[in-house]
This record gives sequence, structure tokens and C-alpha cells, in this order.
Amino acid sequence: MRIHMICIGSTGDVRPYLVLGRELKARGHEITICAFREFESAVHKEGFHFSPINADVRALMANLMNGSTGVGFLKQVRDSLVDIIDPFLADLEAGCEGAEALIGTYLGQVFYSLAEVRHIPFIQTHYFPMDKNDEAPISSAPGQRAGKAWKLASYQIGYLLISAMEKYYLADWRAAKGMSPRKLEGKPRYDLNGHTVPVLYAMSPLVMPRPAHWGENIHMTGYWLDKSYSNFQPSEELKAFLAEGEKPIYIGFGSMCSGDMDDTLQIVLDAVKKSGVRAVLSSGWGGVEIPKRDDICAADFVPHDWLFRQVGAVVHHGGAGTTAAGIQAGCPTLVIPFGGDQPFWAARVEDLNVGPKAIPRDKLTVNRLSKALVDLTTTKKYRVAARELGERLQLENGAVIAANIIEHELRKWLREEGREPVLVPEKPAQ
Repeated sequence: MRIHMICIGSTGDVRPYLVLGRELKARGHEITICAFREFESAVHKEGFHFSPINADVRALMANLMNGSTGVGFLKQVRDSLVDIIDPFLADLEAGCEGAEALIGTYLGQVFYSLAEVRHIPFIQTHYFPMDKNDEAPISSAPGQRAGKAWKLASYQIGYLLISAMEKYYLADWRAAKGMSPRKLEGKPRYDLNGHTVPVLYAMSPLVMPRPAHWGENIHMTGYWLDKSYSNFQPSEELKAFLAEGEKPIYIGFGSMCSGDMDDTLQIVLDAVKKSGVRAVLSSGWGGVEIPKRDDICAADFVPHDWLFRQVGAVVHHGGAGTTAAGIQAGCPTLVIPFGGDQPFWAARVEDLNVGPKAIPRDKLTVNRLSKALVDLTTTKKYRVAARELGERLQLENGAVIAANIIEHELRKWLREEGREPVLVPEKPAQ
């Protein structure tokens, strides 16, 4: 079956789709991934078709991840899209050409509309909570530590704001396609052309238990983590640094590229020296130059699943994929959240006792970070909890479970329309 996967986001968003796509391709499906041009070579390396989104992913991420939450975050999304919405939607349409089914990360009702007009199945995926629960508010909402009433109410407020914003940038496109306008709604809409949309959470119930009241269409599969980099060969410099003395810690902020990354680097450098730890620093997309020092090794791209097994602890921005990789590797974790869903993952790290309380980027100082680094690397309960949880997560195979569900749901969807799906034999659930 021709399955097109649309992924709006950075490396941590795209990499799980590469893992899932690999599993689906092994079952005989033809995979196309629609993503920012930054990821073209990675997609082609997997043997998938690639359809580009011609926008500057770094600029987009910088706009979205500057610490805003709630209404402020949604305004940033709107402002980021307003000047590119027409070519952006055109790229998405091109990414759907020839698709027999769509899988997409969350972007409101945009992908639903693309599937609706084509009368093909759509499967929604999430990396963080977007369905009402009392464990956490909706992504990007403030109040991670607020009471259950706020957490539940945040979903209704969030979806009302999201649907209002969609009327701003999606109404003309739908009208041009002869489609009715979307309604203002305070909850996710899972009906599409008479079908119920399946929802896959690429999260582990060991990290956040699946709420019992979620509908049967909502599945928590476990993480889609890459296990293909075990033969990675580090540079001689990194190899020598890892072999010296005690295990270093990893510090990196992935795709975060806010305007003060120079200041962030200086805080990190001073805190590493003050705390007495050794650190592997990932430059990421910040564009900053890391100086040469005996207690620091600068590294460009190194697969997290390999590197995190060589270090004693990890410090990062709290992206969903990076958090999952660190915990699965059994690493005590310190999160420095910038925005988006990162405060949620920071709270989960603390609640699971796999690391200390997070330090928001706008509260980061040399003293706070140096104290946290000492706490991170000397507190036994973090090491024990991280190791035990990591061992349990190693037993999960989220991509296989997700592929099983996808094939089952596609059969169900097509048979509801009286069509016999052409798929490989369905595998039993694992």
C-alpha cells in the first residue's frame, strides 16, 4: 500500500517516522515521507520517497521554541505560518499525491482535510499528550503542576483556540476545495468521512500511564526508537575523551536555536568547570563555536542510542525523542526546557525520579546549573531509577506494535467502505 507520512518538525520528530517507515517498508508498503528539506538525505537513505516542505525549519523552530506557552504559543504558530501558508499548503498537497493512506504528526485539522478531500484513511500520531487526561495539561499550556481541574479544562480551552486559529488559515483553502468550514470545537475531532480516526501515541505507558477513559481508537504503542546505529564509529577525539577517567555527561539542546544560544553556551561552559564534571557538548543548530578544553569534547551529530550508552548522565532541552532515548539508555536526566511540550517531559523526568527538577531556559544561571550537575551525577536514586526504567523500556518494540495497529486499522477502514485492502498478512500483536 502507498503510505505517505507527513512530519512537521525537527530531527526528534522525523527520526521516529524513519523507524516506523522502516518497519512498514519491511512489510511490503511503499513509503513516502513529506518533511522539511533538511531531512531529504536521511529519508532517501532509508529507501523511501521524499516530498519536500520548502520552509526554513530552523527559523520555524526558533519562532516556536522561545519559551511561550498557552495563547502566546498559538500566536507564535499563527505568526510563523501567516506568510508561508499558501506555499506550505501547496507543498503538503504535493506530498499527498498518489497516497492511499496518510499518517501525520499533529497540525490541527490540516492533515484531516487533506485526507478528507481525497477520501483516503488517515492515522493521527502524537509524541505528547493531546487527549484529555489529569496527568498533564494540553501541550504548550502552562501549569504542569496545577490541579486536575485545570489539566482537564486546558484541553477544551486549547482545542477551542486551535480551531479558532484554523479558521484563520484553513477556511479559504477548504472553501476552494468545495469543503464546508470547520466548526469551533473544544475537543479533538476523530470522525472523518464516516470513519473513526485511529490515534497512535509514540510514548510508553511506563513513562505516562494510558488514561483508562481514552477511546478504543487511541493507542499507546511505546517509543519508536532507532536501534540501527549500534555499529557507529566515533571520531578519534571523541573515542579518546570517552576513554579518559569517569564517564562524562552529555549536554545538548538539539534543534533549539533561540537568539541567546551564545549566552546559553557560556553558562554551560562555566557550570561544567564549576561543578567539576566532564562533558560531551553537542553544538546542535545553535551555530555557536565550542572552545577546546580538557573537560569538554565538542561533537556534531552522534546517534543518541549509541552516545547515551557511553555517558553517565544527560542534560538536554526535553524533546520527546531525546528524553525517550536518554531514559531508555538508563541515563539520569536533567531537562532545560525551552518551550512547547518540553515542560511536560521535564515534569515526567522529575516524577519518575530519573533526574532533578528542571531549570527552565529563562531561569538558567551558572550557579543553578552547576548545582544541578552535581546533584545529577552524585544522587544514587536517579541512577537506580533510570537504570531500572531503561531496562524495562528496552523490552518494548513500539514500531512493531504501531505497524501492527496501522495495518489492522487500514483493513478495518477499507472494509467499512466495501473495499478489500491489498496488504501483506496481518501479524499478531506483540
